[in-house]
Amino acid sequence: MDNQLMTRVPLEPALIRRFYIPLLLLVCLPAMCPFRRVSECPLSEASTSLQPLFQAFVSKIAFLCCTEPGSSTISACTVLQLPDRVQYVFGFNQRNRSQLETVQLGITKILWLFGTRSGQDKKTDDQIRTEALSASLEVSECRVGSYLKALTDSLQHCLLACMRDATGDDNPIRAELLNLFEKLKSCLSNHDATLNVTKLRVNHSALPDLISFLNRLFKSDNLHHIRARLARGDDLGSTTYWSDFTHVAGRLQSYKRAADVIFSVSKVWPRLFLDFQVCMIPSSSETPKILKGKPLTAEDISRKITSNQNSLLRFQEQLQYLSVHNLDTKIAELWHDDPRPIVHAEVLVHSWLENSEGGIRPERFFNRWKFIGSSKPPCKLCSYFFDEHPGDVQVRPSHQNVYFRWRMPDIYEHQGEEARMIRMNVMDRIKTRVGADIARIMSERLSDGRPHDSSAYTTLQQHGDIPGPHDSPYSVEATALLLDSTYISGLPDERIDENDGEILLFRGRSSTNKSLPGRLP
Repeated sequence: MDNQLMTRVPLEPALIRRFYIPLLLLVCLPAMCPFRRVSECPLSEASTSLQPLFQAFVSKIAFLCCTEPGSSTISACTVLQLPDRVQYVFGFNQRNRSQLETVQLGITKILWLFGTRSGQDKKTDDQIRTEALSASLEVSECRVGSYLKALTDSLQHCLLACMRDATGDDNPIRAELLNLFEKLKSCLSNHDATLNVTKLRVNHSALPDLISFLNRLFKSDNLHHIRARLARGDDLGSTTYWSDFTHVAGRLQSYKRAADVIFSVSKVWPRLFLDFQVCMIPSSSETPKILKGKPLTAEDISRKITSNQNSLLRFQEQLQYLSVHNLDTKIAELWHDDPRPIVHAEVLVHSWLENSEGGIRPERFFNRWKFIGSSKPPCKLCSYFFDEHPGDVQVRPSHQNVYFRWRMPDIYEHQGEEARMIRMNVMDRIKTRVGADIARIMSERLSDGRPHDSSAYTTLQQHGDIPGPHDSPYSVEATALLLDSTYISGLPDERIDENDGEILLFRGRSSTNKSLPGRLP
């Protein structure tokens, strides 16, 4: 059924307001009291099951479809089993038809490279991996260019630090960084003086050599020098270029890891690459204005989160600590910015499945694995959506970032009353969990400084305002650890790009708020 011919069931204005008002406070709170996010830990032992490998594969091909910097290109993917072939279904945060067609051609070419077909010249494994890596880098030229620019700037600072603090121990790493810098220049041989990302001309033939060099560097004995520099920068609290360097280097290595994972999957399930179909879902539209009227204050919002008097008194006490941070001003600024929510990629794919033949029954999915992969870990609200939705579809563990521009997918008249009730219940449970997050953050970070003071959270729990915790799915990267044990850290940083979900080796990147201007000498 064509979505354009279906009648949407609008959300009631009261439900919209009840949902987004608490979310507004949750989005503004971290800016008032920033803290380091604890990274997700990989499993201690890689799983011997094939399902984690498959899930890693699905997220890797979603990553390869995220071809430009910024949140608009964040992608999600699921793999379906048709009677005579497999179908790859992709959704994006915000992509137009022309962009979808370009990405469709690119990912089809990459997947096709891994298929063994009669009549073709036999290629070696190394040739296949190299061709796939080159194709992936070419499809993502704009994103890769932004990484190269950021790597150039951070690398220059690292070299200056090595020369400024020269010791005998630094000689090996300094020599390696100089070699890396030469390789980096060869990748940007046609750069302009300002390294404007929109004007970068990447030398594609030199990129695989650069990434191979990075891979060897982070597996060599020089790794402990980099770790020492990272630790020193963390201790100083303001030196960020070593963490920036490892952060961006890890992003570039992600392309090699993606090719390695896809290659391994091609050996286990060759049929995934022989006869397949690639489907692109149109992105959602933005909602009309949802924050209407006069902006509310933080205290106003707290009254909408809970009616429990003990909790309200606790909120008021905690909000006093925020008065110097002008929380109400921040709320008003976001209110007047008029953010227009969209359906995030993972939820968009889920909605498409529900509204197409076969729904979300297990037999529709490849190997009956009900999984939606994504180019980066799901945000907090996407994670809550899949936790609370009765469809039991798995996604990656969340990075726990929260964004205001998030909305539920559309539902249509033909879906009936059951779909309306599911939407209302899911939104209500997400709202309750948002309220619990607000109570926890304020009590842990803003009350008296004790890291585990969760009395407000406990009070809400005792009054039945909070659902119990859900079991987190096991890490989709677990089996991929068998392929490459060296992973580079990175926290979400929209100036470079959204977090792509790599398992972290170096914990706690020291800065995520640093712009990365730079130029080659």
